[in-house]
Amino acid sequence: MTTYTQILDRAKQESDNVNSSFVATAEWTNYITQSYLELYGLVAQAYGNDYFVASPFNITTDGTNFLYDLPDDFFKLLGVDLQVQASSIWVTLKPFAFNDRNRFGLVNSPIPMAGQTLRMWYVPTPPTFDSGDDLPFNLEMWSEYIVIDAAMKALAKEESDVSVLMARKQAIINRINSEAENRDVGNPSRIVDIYNVTSPAMQYRLAGTQLWLIGGNTPAMPYAQGYVGGWGDW
Repeated sequence: MTTYTQILDRAKQESDNVNSSFVATAEWTNYITQSYLELYGLVAQAYGNDYFVASPFNITTDGTNFLYDLPDDFFKLLGVDLQVQASSIWVTLKPFAFNDRNRFGLVNSPIPMAGQTLRMWYVPTPPTFDSGDDLPFNLEMWSEYIVIDAAMKALAKEESDVSVLMARKQAIINRINSEAENRDVGNPSRIVDIYNVTSPAMQYRLAGTQLWLIGGNTPAMPYAQGYVGGWGDW
């Protein structure tokens, strides 16, 4: 595993700061932290569902509220499922457009009925990476990005030319986009919809630090494919 200390040593070498105190220790810590967060964001933005997936976060509706708090380590949403009442079947919820927030079917209300269980799949915020830590394994292959980016920050403080390192940074970004695309090379990633099991009776939307739920004030009937009169059947 690549350690924080190894990243620091390599960044100093790349910026020709091995024996220099021009960049203070606290500044190096800040540079490396910011570069690490930037790398995490790049990978999570492009292929978060392949590299960063937290354990599902469960929500149970109470029949009173339509806004529910997101987990403390929430970063990006991957999807929301709803458990069909009195069964172990999960159906996929679809997001609703903000302009449709007051549009309902005949059998739905803006407040989901109580006792409904949802699970939310999401990308978590990155774990800490500072002195004494190992770089998370799913970023190990792109550790050079942190080295180069931190070195660029140090050179920028010196008002030195960073064009060579900038080109190397862009090459690493291109490599991230090509290598992170699919981890299972034997089964290339693709979207497959076999059963079209989605719920027309409830939909969701992110609202700041909360998940906004709407509709779903009906029994299990609306979860059946082809049901007419549920949420979204306009």
